[in-house]
Amino acid sequence: MGYAPMASKQHQQEHRLSPQRAALSQRARVETKSRHGNAGAPAGLDPIVAEIIEALARNMVDIDNRQRRLVEFKDGCRYGKFGKTKAYELIARERIRAYKMGGKTMIDLDSVDEYHASLPRVESRAS
Repeated sequence: MGYAPMASKQHQQEHRLSPQRAALSQRARVETKSRHGNAGAPAGLDPIVAEIIEALARNMVDIDNRQRRLVEFKDGCRYGKFGKTKAYELIARERIRAYKMGGKTMIDLDSVDEYHASLPRVESRAS
C-alpha cells in the first residue's frame, strides 16, 4: 500500500561517495556548523579555511555526479585512433577505463582524453 519504489542498484552506486570524499564532505559540514556557532563542533578554525574545505567538498560531490561519456568498444578505438589490440593493452595497464554493460565493453572517452594528454611531446630537431 503506497510503498515507495526502491532505488535501483545502479542509482545507489552512482550516488554513493567514496570514503575520502564522504569524510571531506562531513568535515566541511562540521566546520561550517562551527563557523555558525553550533555547539559540539570543533572551534577555532579559520573561517577562510572552512570556506575552502566546504567548496572542495561541494566540488567533490559534483565530480561524483558527473555523467560518464561511455561508448562501445569499436567507437572508443576509433575515437582514440588506436586498434583493438592497443585498446586491450591500455585497459590492462589501466591507462584507459573500460566497463562491462551486459556483454558489451564500453570505453570511457574521458580516460582516452587523459591518455592522449599524458603522451610525451615530440621534440623537433634543429637543422
